Amino acid sequence: MISGCVGILVALALGTIASYRVLNPRLLFTLWPSSIIGIADPSKLSDKILFAVIEFGGNFLLYGILGTGLGFAIRLGSRVR
Repeated sequence: MISGCVGILVALALGTIASYRVLNPRLLFTLWPSSIIGIADPSKLSDKILFAVIEFGGNFLLYGILGTGLGFAIRLGSRVR
């Protein structure tokens, strides 16, 4: 859960930085891969909300899965010692 929240914070930070300055697209798509869906540029409000949910939810899942895997690896490593 904490890792997923970190993913949302990363997405918000990257979105804020990208809106004020030019950000290297490789870095943006590496840390926030689901942001590529934003290229579609939806016109209706309901579509914009759906795209935002997909973008932030994707980052939540990505960082949540990575954090959970890392947590399991650390716990497994500490048990072996």
